[in-house]
Amino acid sequence: MSNALSSELNNMNPVAFGEMQFTDIQAGSQLQNCTSHRIYQRKEALYLAGDSFKGVYQLRSGSAKASVCSSSGDEHISEFFYPGDIIGIDGFDTYQHIQNIRFLETSSVVCIKDAHIGYLMQTSEKFRRGLLQAMSHCLVCEQQMLLHLTNSSSEQRVAQFLLDISQRFKSRGYSGEQFNLSMTRTDIASYLGMAIETLSRTLSVFQNLNIVEVKHRKIRINDWCALEARSYAKIDDLLTDVASR
Repeated sequence: MSNALSSELNNMNPVAFGEMQFTDIQAGSQLQNCTSHRIYQRKEALYLAGDSFKGVYQLRSGSAKASVCSSSGDEHISEFFYPGDIIGIDGFDTYQHIQNIRFLETSSVVCIKDAHIGYLMQTSEKFRRGLLQAMSHCLVCEQQMLLHLTNSSSEQRVAQFLLDISQRFKSRGYSGEQFNLSMTRTDIASYLGMAIETLSRTLSVFQNLNIVEVKHRKIRINDWCALEARSYAKIDDLLTDVASR
């Protein structure tokens, strides 16, 4: 592993890998050429559904979206990724990816190749725990999103989306009160399972109530408590409601 690449890995944000740090990857002859670093431009694809699984990726900077296409060709956004997030876990099952990953802006990605993953799973407890944690987190998020889509109103979904994005920025050391969205409203509406008109109308309601300020893709949260009050119920409350039906 070159000194330049080793330095890049050491400086990366390890958010999604929990306790696992890329500094656990030690330089050595057996690890030569097991990682690669690349810059992608907006709209470029990291991989497409059906592509062979080559490893997992950590987003170093920028942002990306995951999507799946229906039999009729309609695209549905299933996830957004930010620095520190792990991408590519969907390929472990059949060694083929089932979703498309495209970048929302100029982004930097490090790939940990499949051969490297096997080695680290055997030799690094932190890496093993971190990868399993990332897989578990992905599963939990998918289950919660499915539950919210079927039990929450449009207003609740939009409010919770803004709170989630705010928290993701805050956890990475950025402002959680004012931030720019790299995705389009069409992408957000697809992710939340609603028409873009519904999304725009809901944002206008929040803005008229001075809960948030919206200027193009720039968001400012003015009243966190009010936004929380309009978000959907906690997961335990939703589960209780579903069980009582």
